[in-house]
Amino acid sequence: MSGWFETVAHAQRLAKKRLPRSVYSALLAGSEKGVSYDDNTAAFAELGFAPHVAGLSEKRDQTTTVMGEQISLPVIISPTGVQAVHPDGEVAVARAAAARGTAMGLSSFASKPLEEVVAANPRTFLQMYWAGGKDAMERRVERARQAGAKGLIVTLDWSFSYGRDWGSPRIPERLSLKEMVRFAPEAVTRPRWLLGYLRSRTLPDLTTPNMAEPGQDPPTFFGAYGEWMQTPPPS
Repeated sequence: MSGWFETVAHAQRLAKKRLPRSVYSALLAGSEKGVSYDDNTAAFAELGFAPHVAGLSEKRDQTTTVMGEQISLPVIISPTGVQAVHPDGEVAVARAAAARGTAMGLSSFASKPLEEVVAANPRTFLQMYWAGGKDAMERRVERARQAGAKGLIVTLDWSFSYGRDWGSPRIPERLSLKEMVRFAPEAVTRPRWLLGYLRSRTLPDLTTPNMAEPGQDPPTFFGAYGEWMQTPPPS
């Protein structure tokens, strides 16, 4: 199977080969010294399965429920913002999750509208930040309900840092002509990645359509972050 991988490390190697350098490093980079990144990786590495042969059932069933939704295994897609590294973005991830019988967590900072993601995977949960005030949040909840989202993932912790002690690529607010010229040398070194966007007749979208107010253009990723940071915290 083309692109098949069995481990996260193998997936990382494939991504490094396919993606432009800045795109790949933006996916990998964490803030400050990367302490949380290292802690999370180490904690995950501590998990393991103890192999047993005797006494096992011939039929294995990993199905469970999350917020009343039955899924085929106890893993769901974690909401991750702006997955614009592929023309289909979060829609492709939702399709993959649906094919394996599990749920999709969609970030409010996603690059694809909630409605398109729900169409690809009806078992979608919308992740929401405390951002924009009560009225704006109520409108987002109502939009999620009308779109058919099965539940909400509410993020109430908050931390943001521009500091990247290990270096971070320059992430533009918009993909203007000037920015395209700047990134062109990297893009041409990854022809398969570039061809995917050429065939789709689209450009990487750095806006957040699920943070848009009715009738208004979606804010940029950094614009949405600015709203999030300026929203008074809840009591």
